[in-house]
Amino acid sequence: MTAMFDRDLQGVPDTPEPAAGALTVAGPYGFCSWVALLVEPVSGRESGDPSRERRRADEAIADAGWLAGQWDRSAGARLELRYLHHPGEKLRCVLLGRVQAPTRDAAIGAALRLRDRLGALPAHVRAVPVESAADVLKLLDPFRADPAGLVEVRKQIRAGRPVRPDAGVHYYLAVPRLAAGATSWDPLWQSVADLPQPFMLTVGLEPYAPPAPFVGMLADLATRYGRLAVPGRSEPSALRQRTYELPADPFARYASGHFEDAWRRYQSAVFRARITLASPAPLPEPLVARVAATICAPRGDQETTHVVVAPEPDEREVAWRNVTTLDNARWDRRYLGHLEVPTGLRLLAETMDAGEAASAWRLPPAPVAGDRPMFVSVTGDVINVGDNATFVNRSTVSGSFNTTSAPAGPAGAAGPRLNILLACANPRGSEPLRTGEEDRTLRQSIRLSAERDRIDIETLNAVTIDDLRRALLNRRFDIVHFSGHGTRRGLVFEDDAGRIFQPPSSALAELFARRGIKVAVLNACYSLSVGRISAIGTEFTIATDGPLSDPAAIEFTRGFYDALGAGRDVPDAYAEGKGAAALKGLTFTAILLRRGEQYGTS
Repeated sequence: MTAMFDRDLQGVPDTPEPAAGALTVAGPYGFCSWVALLVEPVSGRESGDPSRERRRADEAIADAGWLAGQWDRSAGARLELRYLHHPGEKLRCVLLGRVQAPTRDAAIGAALRLRDRLGALPAHVRAVPVESAADVLKLLDPFRADPAGLVEVRKQIRAGRPVRPDAGVHYYLAVPRLAAGATSWDPLWQSVADLPQPFMLTVGLEPYAPPAPFVGMLADLATRYGRLAVPGRSEPSALRQRTYELPADPFARYASGHFEDAWRRYQSAVFRARITLASPAPLPEPLVARVAATICAPRGDQETTHVVVAPEPDEREVAWRNVTTLDNARWDRRYLGHLEVPTGLRLLAETMDAGEAASAWRLPPAPVAGDRPMFVSVTGDVINVGDNATFVNRSTVSGSFNTTSAPAGPAGAAGPRLNILLACANPRGSEPLRTGEEDRTLRQSIRLSAERDRIDIETLNAVTIDDLRRALLNRRFDIVHFSGHGTRRGLVFEDDAGRIFQPPSSALAELFARRGIKVAVLNACYSLSVGRISAIGTEFTIATDGPLSDPAAIEFTRGFYDALGAGRDVPDAYAEGKGAAALKGLTFTAILLRRGEQYGTS
């Protein structure tokens, strides 16, 4: 065990307190910050308005114009339009954004500016910013995709055999642009709304300016294929002095047109695009086909310009990380097959201009009188954002979201609901901890468990004692899990300025007892300074009388919640957690106290 992993106080560089609604994480190249908005369609048409088809065409034009205005490379902006379906509920539409900057303050400022820009939407929709960083995280990672529940829709890379000896290559390659899809997505939304499983359609865009070598490659390929697309004559050689006529190559004619079109379209202000379908269950093939056909219908000549690709088993983690971080790391094996595709052509397969991207980036359609309501109202409905966590906007369209619990579990969920509050604190002046990893580990354990449908998780990051008190006042929790630092004086929280604050242990114990907390998991050094107080009025308390390493705390969390998610009781889950740490060669020294038990500490 090294001091850098201890959950005891150590000095760290000064860091500012987080901003509401900006999920900000330090990385190897600075800070990344994510923001989110919830989007709803707006009614405003009166009787006698244009037909449904005309409305949808007008909305598509408005969407494309708005999207063109979102091209902005500042702070490495990434954009994502996400549709989330939970069985028995209306569809949720989410706009997500990500930026990167050298400092935390710069990242947060850029993220909030991006959120403001995304919120200036066409007239047929409106948006409300998500004001909780924890809720932004849930929207980024709403479930874990099934191995058969993750695919992408991509441009098709077509190959052909040369018929000319002067081709100079063993095979030709061409990348046709995506053909425009359906004007109206109403039939697709009807199909999604009736799905018996969660589902996500997400379209990610990364604005970029094509580098000069890329544009030059398109011009060069258009010229080379253009030469092969018309009849020519062979060159004389030492063995054959006479020349002969060479026929036009049909595939070269086909490819030259596409490369000339790409050269005209992709001179500047384009996007790298990713279109992903995901579900925690295997994706129904008819739905995948319908989504793909809606986004990119066959061209006028009936050519199909798209292909649906699934990652290989060892590529799934990369593919899913792209979704949860708004990234664009490549995974290619099944997509490229046996073809050797140069890097420039691989980039071409990801590139779209705003008009092309708008075929996949479609905002919710305005409701038509008599239609079934398809989308949640962000100004009133309770909205599920993943892991059974929900929030509701209690004010106007410009208001903020407050975390609440769902009134009941999903249909068919057995047993009482179990509500978990994860409180994470890592204030300035303390050693950095992997509290985010502990949060992810806890959620993954529950997500993979048999009892996941009856377990709710709420996370408080950079938690102050007032945050904790209000959370326990506004909602009933069965388990409070603290992830952070501790000393012999008690647990370490943040104050309003992000600095160290330690409440009296007796007052914290009284708060837990008053709110009826059943289990307290105190993953912090010396947390028995709290736990020894008659097990702080809880039925069970898990706490330690000495240092606790970060890796041991995380592995205990994994085993403990694996067992709770399997329906085991707390003592069995405690034993499972200790065993999980031991299997990784780690020592978890915390003990399990039952209500009323005393444990003396020095």
